[in-house]
Amino acid sequence: MSITPQMGQMGQMGQTGQMGQQGQQGQQFPSTSPHQQQGGSGSLEQLQQLGQQQPYQQLLQQLGGQQQQQQHNQQEQQIQQLTQSVVQQVQTQALAAGVADAFIDIVQPLPGQPQQIFLRIDNQFRSLTNPSPQLHQQIQEAFAFGHQVVGVWDGQSPNVLRSVRIQRF
Repeated sequence: MSITPQMGQMGQMGQTGQMGQQGQQGQQFPSTSPHQQQGGSGSLEQLQQLGQQQPYQQLLQQLGGQQQQQQHNQQEQQIQQLTQSVVQQVQTQALAAGVADAFIDIVQPLPGQPQQIFLRIDNQFRSLTNPSPQLHQQIQEAFAFGHQVVGVWDGQSPNVLRSVRIQRF
């Protein structure tokens, strides 16, 4: 692909006698910038050379450090906001507990249904989904030997047990 120099650059190349340098810049980096058309005072090479000088390097490093610090501060603020919202949600979820006086253990559910244990607490059945086989056995033994089975749930979903505790006397 060939890029032809712009008409303004061709006229200046003939006037200034810098055809080699201007012609290469026009072909490598075509631009409509008025600065390059007026003698190349804003060329990419000159900007790169300025960027390598000590005072400009320090400025670039300071700017980069400030950007990193700003990003770090924004991340910390986001983490704090997320933590506060989670804490508020946990604080608003009032946990409740009660002693079960009966249970229904669904050992072999219908295909596609999870295993469940239902505990009757305060005349309301509350379910525990996918309990471990050990928990099945412990709940059955607790009711057989007269131990207390305590169910814990939160106020937002009172029919779903969060945990079960067996108290042996």
